Amino acid sequence: MSLPRIFRSATFRFAGLYLLFFTISVGLLAVFLFFHVRDSLEDDARNQISNEFNLLLFEFHEDGLDELLEETEERIEKNSTPNRLLYMVQSPSGRVIFDRIDPVSPPYGWQYITSGRSALFYFEELSNGYVLGVGKDLAALTTAERAIQNVFLWGAVVVLLIGALGGFLLSRRLLAIVDAITRTAKSISDGHLNERIPLQNTGDEFDELGKTLNQMLDRIELLVANIRQVSTGIAHDLRTPLARLRGRLETMRQNPSLPADDVDSAIAEVDAILQTFAALLRLAELETGTLKAGFGSVALKDLVEQMVEAYGPIAEDSGKQLVLEDARSVSIAGDKNLLQQLLANLLENALEHGGSTVQVSLQLKGKTAYLEVADNGPGIPAEARSQVIKPFQKGETSHGTGLGLALVVAIVQLHGGTLELADNHPGLLCRATFPIFEV
Repeated sequence: MSLPRIFRSATFRFAGLYLLFFTISVGLLAVFLFFHVRDSLEDDARNQISNEFNLLLFEFHEDGLDELLEETEERIEKNSTPNRLLYMVQSPSGRVIFDRIDPVSPPYGWQYITSGRSALFYFEELSNGYVLGVGKDLAALTTAERAIQNVFLWGAVVVLLIGALGGFLLSRRLLAIVDAITRTAKSISDGHLNERIPLQNTGDEFDELGKTLNQMLDRIELLVANIRQVSTGIAHDLRTPLARLRGRLETMRQNPSLPADDVDSAIAEVDAILQTFAALLRLAELETGTLKAGFGSVALKDLVEQMVEAYGPIAEDSGKQLVLEDARSVSIAGDKNLLQQLLANLLENALEHGGSTVQVSLQLKGKTAYLEVADNGPGIPAEARSQVIKPFQKGETSHGTGLGLALVVAIVQLHGGTLELADNHPGLLCRATFPIFEV
């Protein structure tokens, strides 16, 4: 099961990457602060121990062992809180007085005591063989360390949650902007050149980008409209005088003094020019996308069977075979007349330039219909296939207008599909795909 689109977006990945680096930096800072605080607490404990030890040592030097023991006992009685300092006096025989800890042995100095309790002690041997020790219970330090760890842990959780939420909201907003641009671009590619990117009027960089793109689209629409107007105007303006010329040639054909072959050749040339202009006007109409308004449900199987049946006798007359291999029951949203013209162009090209056999098939794979027309002729070189689908691009043996495959491409794209020219081994395979959707 794929992740939701927002979690697969580049914005969310960038936000996650930033959050990862931010979390690592916060973690390193937390580790530094933890050890710094722990060292500060331990240094404070050492300072308390050192000060207390020096006071007791002074009492011993001034008044002897008895005064030291009395002073130590008095300090224990006055401060009975759990967080008080710890005291011990060890006799030369190893007997420990006051707070019960295990006997210690040289070397003395700073030691961590773990038996019975966790504490930090400073020991020093007195001049009479006794050992004086002052310590600090580390339970408070351990509690402080645990509290700091919990704070940092919950802080990291909060940072991750807030960061993930921020990345989600940021990704959703940017995806909304990208989706708006994508929808506009798709609508324009479908022929609606008047579509523009919606603006939020926030004055930010996305609005500036939208304004710039809209200005570019305005310029493109103007240029396309000018080109379309010029080509359509030429086709309209020249079609009428050419029709008149054809009529005069028909009249001249009745004159026995004129060569009939020359007149017939002139009429054929005029017919070819008229066909070219008709194809140009049809191509311009397809590119506008306005014909989508008349789309309805078209049964491709019935249409394919009708066209194969209609072109079967034409194939037989030219000594070729037209075969319908497989036709699945497929319906798409489209224009029946345009799809009929598409099939007619493909069949005529295959019968004219293909080999002895032309095969037609209609298959359904998932939500896509595949209409294929294949022949066993010489085919088209791979490097020339991208050119022959352009207007006025003809093969070496073609005598047509060079607009047949261009019309096929325009019809396929109007129906939301694609046209692919491939090698049939031997021959050419024309594969038109159409999406299946409800009307």
